Amino acid sequence: MTQLLTNELEQFRTRGFVILHDDFAAPFRGVIVAAAQNICAETVNKALHLTSGLCFVALSRERAQALMLSPMQRPATSRSSGVDSRNNLAMCLSVEAREGVTTGISASDRATTIQILGEETPVARKLIHPGHIFPIEAKAGGVLVKNSLTEAALDIVVIAGFNDAALYLDLLNPDGEFLSPEEQRQLSKKEAIPLIQLSELVHYRLQHEPLISRVAEAKLPSFFGEDLRAIIFRSLLDDAEHLAIVKGVPQADRPTIIRVQTEATFSDVFGGDNPPTRAQIHAALRAIEHENAGVVLYLRGTSSKQLKQQIEKLNGTKSETPPSLMREYGLGAQILRDLGVKDAIILSNSAGNLIGLESFGIRVIETRPLNSESTAGIALQ
Repeated sequence: MTQLLTNELEQFRTRGFVILHDDFAAPFRGVIVAAAQNICAETVNKALHLTSGLCFVALSRERAQALMLSPMQRPATSRSSGVDSRNNLAMCLSVEAREGVTTGISASDRATTIQILGEETPVARKLIHPGHIFPIEAKAGGVLVKNSLTEAALDIVVIAGFNDAALYLDLLNPDGEFLSPEEQRQLSKKEAIPLIQLSELVHYRLQHEPLISRVAEAKLPSFFGEDLRAIIFRSLLDDAEHLAIVKGVPQADRPTIIRVQTEATFSDVFGGDNPPTRAQIHAALRAIEHENAGVVLYLRGTSSKQLKQQIEKLNGTKSETPPSLMREYGLGAQILRDLGVKDAIILSNSAGNLIGLESFGIRVIETRPLNSESTAGIALQ
């Protein structure tokens, strides 16, 4: 398993800053991040010097509640506005330190307010509003639940060993526009500040955190073979349940036949005589029966918009591949490891969609095409 982000995290602890780059969706926004805990005026001044963005502080829900922060009332987003809902922020009313500040806008005054937001024991009465610091409540589960720079900033600070409060500012050029990815890389090199991509942070957490638990198991009667076992795994992030259909026991001295497939409710259940996804499931079950061993992993969709996206696909509307796909395959890799899979032969006609299984500890020995034609007209009984 690679030592992803190990050096960057150590540099962050030493330098006090990290640049986070959102590589999931345009515009490819970047922010500079520092821990709010024990922050000083010099750090705030440096951050303000590097960018002219506003000072946001990402907080866990528990910390935001302890500080009794009130949500900022914002106009409802129109469905036709085109705004990406993942960037809708849970902003709170701006705050200022009750004592120890003057105008509240100097680097020293801002540092005083940010320190209060990041204290070991949050004390609500130390803050007043409005002010010059903008707290934002991050979603529980961080980037594994919401692919956003707010959640990423908080995740990286907590992973580095600091309290659950992260200062971040947008990286802007003199014209007030977001720095391009190349400009972010140049700034990182010039200032010797580590740069982390949002996708790398998602990958890191999937590698290092136990995110699934085995909750149920039973023999599965099936038209496609005998001695199949159905094992249910629950995600510790959102309680979603995923299904592994297992034939035999994975062996350490030989690769295991694997099929990983994400849920497509309409095609798998309601989709006509022989929709491709249902045929692929049938073909995979026949393949592991033929080999007398293997795993068919059926990953349940966890996106709140999954059914809507499937309907749009049926209508011929092109949907962007959701960033949550990486999380789903990361959870899948953890399930495969729990089942004892180390080396895998992947059944897939498009191996590229298996996002870096090897980096999750599953070595791909071979990719075999999935022949679903032989399953035409056969339905589960």
